[in-house]
Amino acid sequence: MDYSLKPLGKTCSATGLPLQPGTLCYSALVEKNGRYERIDFSPEGWSGVPEGAIGVWRTEVAQPELKIGSFLDLDNLFDLFTQFAEQANEHQQKLRYLLALLLIRKKRLIHEETQEKPDGNNMVLLGAQGEGTFEITEEQLSEFEIAQMQAEIEALGQETHSQAA
Repeated sequence: MDYSLKPLGKTCSATGLPLQPGTLCYSALVEKNGRYERIDFSPEGWSGVPEGAIGVWRTEVAQPELKIGSFLDLDNLFDLFTQFAEQANEHQQKLRYLLALLLIRKKRLIHEETQEKPDGNNMVLLGAQGEGTFEITEEQLSEFEIAQMQAEIEALGQETHSQAA
């Protein structure tokens, strides 16, 4: 039997409130009018297994995807990442962490391991084209900080792109 389910919804089926990234969510598969339907609930809206549920599971609401303009190619992102390697102020460390996540996702950096340290975790990364080893401190970023930094990375990338042209 083939069937397709919609991805996690944006709002709780019971309360109508947004499902917040990083929080738990309950999902259920129910049959309605001969079709399978996924319904999602926040912990506050969850009152137990819905009547007629075929399956139920719990998951974490994912963080929003990082979207950086297409004009930034992987080499430009990697160049920005390495520029911040030498700089030590807190804001640039956060930018570097965000760039590292983007580059891991695009397979330009390889996540070797995570080292637990008393002051936080560090990711050990390798350049996919044989560049050295990089150690990045994991940062806790709010959605607001991520949005601001995305805009900053895009602006930096536009500068780099226009200088290269």
